[in-house]
Amino acid sequence: MRKRENKQNHRPILRRFTTWLHGAGAKCALIYAVGTLVLLVLFAAACAPQRYSLSVGAISHQTITATKDVEDTVTTESRRREASVRVEATYHFQEGVTESVLSDLDETFRQLRIVQQYGLTLRVQDGETATETNLAATFSAEEIDYALQQVEAVPLTRYQATVLMRASTENFDTMAVTVRLAVESALNTTIREGQVSQSIATIKQIAGYRVETSLMQNIVPVVLNHCVRPNMVIDQELTAQAQENAAAQVEPVVYLQGQNIIREGERVQANQLAMLEALGLLDTASYDYDIYLGALLLIAISMSVLILMLVILAPEVLRDVRRSSVIMVVLVLCEGLCVIAVKLLDVYLAPVVMAAMLLTTLLSARVGISATFTMALIAAGLSAGSSNAYSAEMVHLILTGVVSGIVAVQYLKDKPQRVRMVIAGVIVAVVNMVVIFAMSLMTSNNISGMMTNAMWSMAGGILSGLISVGFQPVFEAAFNLATPAKLLELANPNQPLLRRLLLEAPGTYHHAIVVANLAEAAAEKIGANPLLARTGAYFHDIGKLKRPLYFKENQMGDNPHDRTDPYVSAAIVTAHTRDGLALAQKYHLPPEIQTIIMEHHGDTPVMYFYHKALQMADGKPVDIADFRYDGQRPTTKESAIVMLADTIEAAVRSIPDPTPKAIEQFIERLVRGKLEDGQLSNSPLTLRDIDAICEAFCKVLNGVFHERIEYPTVNVPARPLVKAEKEAEKETKQMQAEIKAEKQAEVEKTPEVKPEAKAEKQAEAEKTPEVKAEAKAEKQAEAEKTSEVKPEAKAEKPDVPEKPAAPVEESEENT
Repeated sequence: MRKRENKQNHRPILRRFTTWLHGAGAKCALIYAVGTLVLLVLFAAACAPQRYSLSVGAISHQTITATKDVEDTVTTESRRREASVRVEATYHFQEGVTESVLSDLDETFRQLRIVQQYGLTLRVQDGETATETNLAATFSAEEIDYALQQVEAVPLTRYQATVLMRASTENFDTMAVTVRLAVESALNTTIREGQVSQSIATIKQIAGYRVETSLMQNIVPVVLNHCVRPNMVIDQELTAQAQENAAAQVEPVVYLQGQNIIREGERVQANQLAMLEALGLLDTASYDYDIYLGALLLIAISMSVLILMLVILAPEVLRDVRRSSVIMVVLVLCEGLCVIAVKLLDVYLAPVVMAAMLLTTLLSARVGISATFTMALIAAGLSAGSSNAYSAEMVHLILTGVVSGIVAVQYLKDKPQRVRMVIAGVIVAVVNMVVIFAMSLMTSNNISGMMTNAMWSMAGGILSGLISVGFQPVFEAAFNLATPAKLLELANPNQPLLRRLLLEAPGTYHHAIVVANLAEAAAEKIGANPLLARTGAYFHDIGKLKRPLYFKENQMGDNPHDRTDPYVSAAIVTAHTRDGLALAQKYHLPPEIQTIIMEHHGDTPVMYFYHKALQMADGKPVDIADFRYDGQRPTTKESAIVMLADTIEAAVRSIPDPTPKAIEQFIERLVRGKLEDGQLSNSPLTLRDIDAICEAFCKVLNGVFHERIEYPTVNVPARPLVKAEKEAEKETKQMQAEIKAEKQAEVEKTPEVKPEAKAEKQAEAEKTPEVKAEAKAEKQAEAEKTSEVKPEAKAEKPDVPEKPAAPVEESEENT
């Protein structure tokens, strides 16, 4: 049971989803998704850096600049090493070194004295004097080897041992004492690590004046090199710390954003290649996933702002496929132009406000405001992405985009003519300049840069206006939009359909003029689109062009409905909405006007023919659905206004004494009838709007039916007609004759009416004047009965379809 209940609970959700999937909502969602993807691709392509194939020693074929601030690590490390080397080592005195060195020196001289004494003993044995040095003395190899075995402190060569064995005791003692004193003196003045050789050289220089030459040259260096050690050694920790501090004080070599790293024709150096690699400008670099992720998040945020603002300001747009397509195409176009400006010229030249201006003129001010914030975010992101750095430009673009966009929308929302778009561009340029000046004064003292940015920003504002003017007719034609410019063009009396209406159905034309005046006044009163209401009223009855003589306002006396079955008559009358829609589609009228044509009668019945059918049925049931219009009830304010204006204009002429009070009561009664019939249930009109519409109608009709002064009859001699006037009168009569002939031919061509018309004409010819009078009286009585059933009913006069139409809506026109 629970499973069955769960399935039943899920069915409505699934049904709603299926309905949504096959409706306009899914199509709009797909449009926004595809548009977002295109925006993302453009954004990522603009932000991704260009990559180069270079190596050390290669020649660069183009100048490459830094896309952001980058450190020249190779040069910086070289300078830091140099600074570290220049740091002097830190020394500390090593206790005991002096005593140790002197002890080693004494031990060395002791061992060397053994060798000297051994050589002296050998020489004395050979008869030499013990007090003299004999440089010519010779010793056997066994004797020299023995002497070398006595010395362990220092390594001696055979020759050095021989020199030592030849030395006298006096010379040896002088050497030992002199060298020890010199070493002790050197140690007392400190011997630094790394400077031992210099100290030894100083000691030798001091001792060289007193030491015998052969000993000085052969024995003293060996002793000093073996025994002398530094008593001031390097403090490795302190020295390393000093070197690090010196290296840290070296400022890194940084190439600023926009600075040339490699010039065209230069040979690539190692440091330059390292910088290009750090910037990700080499073709060996990995994909810029961080850039793509950032682009995705920014576009998602921008589109979320757009959707949320549309939900708040213009929710109906989100369910309109055509208008949703316009929004996304305009945003993509604007972003593409911004990318070109940012990449090739200057970021301040980006036409950020173009989207707001175009969408305000193409759709509405609310959509324009929504696009303003979205494009400001996208433009700021392009600025940051193309430079890979945050800067004041981002803040400037956001502020100029939002402030200038709001100003442009406010200026264009009431009268969005094309010439005003150019003026709006100039206004945006001034606003941009003021914003740039204000922000620059707070953040920078660079007057030159401030002026440059302001000039580019002004150029961007003017460019936005010019581009918007150029693209507006393109969007009008591509999406068949009811823009103010398009509506003004359609409202021109020389428009082909209106021209046909004037010539072929003059009564309908003049009826449309009055309805247009009523609709425009009412639309202005409630804040609807007055231009759309007026233009839609002009075209709401164009379907009557198919059979104009079947509508009362175009008849010269003869009424074909008197000889026609009421079912056929109702079909003819109700068909004019469908015929009008076909004509509107043929002449590519905007969908908004097509909607007005189809909805201006809703599904009301044609009561006159329904009543006539009841009279002829002799008590048999008559289905009122056969007498209804097959249009839908009004869904927009403009359609509802035109419906009410059409009803009132068609019926108000039947008021015998059209005083203001009578007109007001009559209008209220007609509008109440529409409300009670449910014809306004689908429209967004409120009761307050309906009251305002009634007031506007009263004001217009009171002007139409105002009292006139009765002029006295005065016989004035006729002025002779000049030649031009005679020709004009002749042409007018000829045109009227042609129109009458065409209408008569059209009546005769109608298949449903033609046999009956011929029979009735023949019967009329045979009638006596008395019979004709009686028939006329009966018709008048029948008309009075019909007016009692619905005083305001008035049958329209459309053409006759080949077979009766399906149920259609009520008409307030009389046959």
